[in-house]
Amino acid sequence: MNPHHFSAPRRSRPLRVGVALLACCSVAALSACVASPGPPPLVDPSDAAAREMYEQDTTTTASAEPEGKTRARSQVDVGVDSLRNGLNPHLIADESAVVRSVANLVLPSAFHNGVRNSALLNGATVVAGSPQAMTVRYIIRDTAQWSDGTPVTGADFAYLWRGMRSTPGVRNPAGYRAIEAVRVSGATGKVVDVDFSEPVADWRGLFDNLLPAHVFAADGSDFGVALRETIPVSAGRYMVRGVDRGRGTITLNRNDRFWAANPAKIDILTLHAVRGTTQIADQLRTGQLAFVDRVPGETTSRVLDLVPGVQSRTLDSPRVLGAVLSATSGMSPEVRAELRSLIDIPLLASIALDRTADVAVAEHGRVSAQDPQAVYTHVALHGAIRIGADLADPTAIAAARSMVDMLQARGVTARVVATDFGSLIRSGLEENTVDVLVAWQHDPENLSDAASRLDCVAGAPRAGNLAGFCELHSVALAKEILAGSYGLTQATRAVNDVLEKEALWMPIARERRIIALGEGIIGPDTDLNNWQAGLSTAASWRLQPKRDEGDRNNHAQLP
Repeated sequence: MNPHHFSAPRRSRPLRVGVALLACCSVAALSACVASPGPPPLVDPSDAAAREMYEQDTTTTASAEPEGKTRARSQVDVGVDSLRNGLNPHLIADESAVVRSVANLVLPSAFHNGVRNSALLNGATVVAGSPQAMTVRYIIRDTAQWSDGTPVTGADFAYLWRGMRSTPGVRNPAGYRAIEAVRVSGATGKVVDVDFSEPVADWRGLFDNLLPAHVFAADGSDFGVALRETIPVSAGRYMVRGVDRGRGTITLNRNDRFWAANPAKIDILTLHAVRGTTQIADQLRTGQLAFVDRVPGETTSRVLDLVPGVQSRTLDSPRVLGAVLSATSGMSPEVRAELRSLIDIPLLASIALDRTADVAVAEHGRVSAQDPQAVYTHVALHGAIRIGADLADPTAIAAARSMVDMLQARGVTARVVATDFGSLIRSGLEENTVDVLVAWQHDPENLSDAASRLDCVAGAPRAGNLAGFCELHSVALAKEILAGSYGLTQATRAVNDVLEKEALWMPIARERRIIALGEGIIGPDTDLNNWQAGLSTAASWRLQPKRDEGDRNNHAQLP
């Protein structure tokens, strides 16, 4: 069984370049220096480049908003999935399509798909290297700033590094664990030297979705809860204005302090958690929703195909629902393999996702008809098979409960351990009170991601490699992948081979999403089939001009 094969501003504000920041000689000191941003930024008259940018910006704004006339704020409503936990895209507990999209719109990244983000960085290059170590220097644009006026600095790089090294349940920590120091220099902390203790070939995949260090703990100790309620400041084209969990809304406002080219064209994006197909269809018909990006229901695709003026399509995401089988709770590889053979994957997938249509089921073998003697013996010695799932994730909870039912039907004592995801990692996997964890995993996007599935460091919190499998051959493979001995496809295949052989991962279903375009916005292309993504493209959206009411009436009277 191949474990990863599936069947089917209104007004722009002056730009800050006269930075009220003293030279700091350490990352911790730098964080303290920038913690109080002070008044709105002013332009330094001696800085010709900044003055030119400011004059261009205000000229554009003046032409868009004639003196004495206030422009109405443009707003678009989007239907999305419910927010499960927090808004930190680096945490397995938080990561989801909507969290990723919000992060892409709000948080800055060093690179996008391997291409340097010129809006954030003036440069990023390896300045020293050897077979054993390397140093990468990042030079941050002088104008790059958070929405509260605080400059983006090397402290933000250091915060992410520290959080990724020390927080349980983070996604893809291998590349960050290979970093031994983040050194910040320059009068305003804009030069960042990242020292690696070992080669990291795909270093461009690191430092995505930087977090604002000046509002959090300098040592990264709060990384797991920093974005639990909101993202307090932005260095992207949008900022989080508010999160209302009761109403199921996330409000994003255009970031008026975004310093680079191509600012957002729509002032307000309101993301609504929409649930039923009828609600989605009705609100697209009436124009209450201009766009939808969420998982479908049983009939969503068929219903939206019938709605006039609405384009829709399904797409498979890189997220996979599956079960992590612990390598440290006492189950042998034989027990883990036997346990997997008792689960009806297609049935479990439809139960977990609550639909039979638009389900991308993982490839699977036949359910074994033989008695699982090794599992019986394990249960006799250790008690029940304990299956953990995040209480905030109804899909994972449904899968865990039905897995228990399937096992008990075969005479295997099993029970569900349902609690918050952090507890499942710390007191569940790390303290061996959970044997199986039902969770979402993300396909590797770079070599660091792939290596993280097998990377194992003594004393480090459980992250990336949730199963806790720490054999010499797998750790060596992770180091080879990180160093670039494999391409991404080959590395992913090699990792999957280990996970399959050791029976550490049981994929259930790939996330399949539906995106729908109604009236009100113009996106990347007039044909939705040519869109490469959904909500995450919102920074490029613009309002669709409304037809004159008289024109509509005249058209209606034509034979």
